[in-house]
Amino acid sequence: MSEPIQKGAPVVDAERIPQVAVESMNRTHREEVDLVNELGALLRHAVEGEMDTAAIDRALDRWLRHTEAHFDRENRLMEEYGFPPFPIHAQEHATVLEELRRLQSQWLADRQLEPLRAFVLERWPQWFLMHVNSMDTITAQFLANFID
Repeated sequence: MSEPIQKGAPVVDAERIPQVAVESMNRTHREEVDLVNELGALLRHAVEGEMDTAAIDRALDRWLRHTEAHFDRENRLMEEYGFPPFPIHAQEHATVLEELRRLQSQWLADRQLEPLRAFVLERWPQWFLMHVNSMDTITAQFLANFID
């Protein structure tokens, strides 16, 4: 596997990821940010005229697969240990995952850069930091009684 392309500021600075009470969740968040930063760098290059659609395809697929596993693990833990707001947290996961899948399908169908760029570089970072600061923080405080 080649080194990720990095140019300019990352989409999300790994040092700015809020830490939660469950270390495995922190590791998963760091992995996700690494994947998004790799995709973000590819998208920035594409905006500058250096589009590598095959690399974007691979980076987007890796991120989607990681996100599916990430949300599935959190959902299973919340359900297994009886986290009371599980349905609300799981619904937020489902909403973001649905949007990510839709964007991937759209990208593969029309290769229009702007919808993917706007989501990855603008909407997702805001959502991610807010989600970790709120829902994941509370979830991790609850799960820390049982795991990690």
